[in-house]
Amino acid sequence: MSKRATVLRGLTLAACATCAAALPASASATTLFVSPSAPSAPFNSCAHPAYSHIQEAVRGPGTAIHVCPGTYAEQLTIERAVAITGYGGATVKLPAVTTNSTSPCDAASQAGDSLPDQDAVSICTAGKVTIKSLNIEAIWPGNPIEEGESCAFNLYGVLVAGGADVELAHSNITGARPHVLNGCQYGVGIQVGMSYATPEQPGTAKLVSDTVSGYDKNGITVDGVGSQATITKATVTGAGEIPQTAQNGIGVQLGATATITSSTISGNECDLTDEPPETPCGANAMADYQATGVYFYEAAAGSSLAKSTLEGNDVGAEGFDSSSADPVIKYDTFEDDRYESVQISQGSATVANDVMKHSNVGIQLLQFAEGPFGAQAYGDDVTATNDTIEHMNDWAVLGRSDKNAKDMSGEISITHSKISGNPGPRPLESVESENPTKLKIFAEKDS
Repeated sequence: MSKRATVLRGLTLAACATCAAALPASASATTLFVSPSAPSAPFNSCAHPAYSHIQEAVRGPGTAIHVCPGTYAEQLTIERAVAITGYGGATVKLPAVTTNSTSPCDAASQAGDSLPDQDAVSICTAGKVTIKSLNIEAIWPGNPIEEGESCAFNLYGVLVAGGADVELAHSNITGARPHVLNGCQYGVGIQVGMSYATPEQPGTAKLVSDTVSGYDKNGITVDGVGSQATITKATVTGAGEIPQTAQNGIGVQLGATATITSSTISGNECDLTDEPPETPCGANAMADYQATGVYFYEAAAGSSLAKSTLEGNDVGAEGFDSSSADPVIKYDTFEDDRYESVQISQGSATVANDVMKHSNVGIQLLQFAEGPFGAQAYGDDVTATNDTIEHMNDWAVLGRSDKNAKDMSGEISITHSKISGNPGPRPLESVESENPTKLKIFAEKDS
């Protein structure tokens, strides 16, 4: 189980194919050009731009902003409807000295948790904002923490809040994090919505063909009631085996909804070995923290993970939801995830048509009345069908239990699935429940 409760509170920058698109030679009065070159008349091209900073153009009169090739050292605050398109690997990079973000959304964030925000890009508007083919480098050049403080900021690469409707496409997000990874529970590449803010700040995002890496905690987080995201063809890459923290690729939490499709999430592995009172990371999901490729934590109904590849994470995908949320995990490939391919920590889930290979456990259910992660509010209720689970080190399906008298009953039903190459060659030899009377596994009979 990853360290989600504290989550509440993105690759070398390279031009993608669309970044090489032909740059408009001139434009109407609603189109603004930004270039590292000094502004010059007639202000309608990269050779003769109207602005040398993107933030100046955002404050200008135009609704379309063309960002010419170059690197722009600045933090952006967007509070109106605008479309920004980068060309030739145009890059927004944090300045040498960063400042707190002060949009109404960032103010609401600080009112909620008493910590200021520092964002590379803060989008706080009820309007439509489009950003395409832009590289955003949210690596803090120095330590953003004040002297004598630890973990004193919320760091975001891109913040989407205030009811914003954002399309972010073909862009590279590197960060958010300090220049050195640490154990603080901040640093999210793309944050959509903020449940902890006062008042709450919902956001909507359409993310298409984006890459996210270099984050401290989460690559993408979709957070809070009313927040939603469609994530398509994303590549989210963690730092691999690290001792600082349990990273997560994509998190959907606390009433938010997200559909994740045709994406690749990898490299979220935690080797934290601190002694108590810190909880270490490890293979024991009942006691240790684990990094996760994709998690659904009290997500709203309608969330799903489909046609995606999850590899090299501690846990490929995890559900920790209500009995009615029922996230759907289907047509995915899980391979070389260290501990579990799919883990259900509470509530309902549908796992269908997935391929799981080379982990310790294919599908793992947890049952606990109390422990370092609190208590379950809902028993497990999982339907698995048409899955392929093979070459596991321990079990194809495992029900872990603390065997507490207060345990809530749970079950999983497995049908029309292919199970092979596990400790037992046949389904009923490849499944195990540590509490068979209250955590039941229904598998098809051996043929």
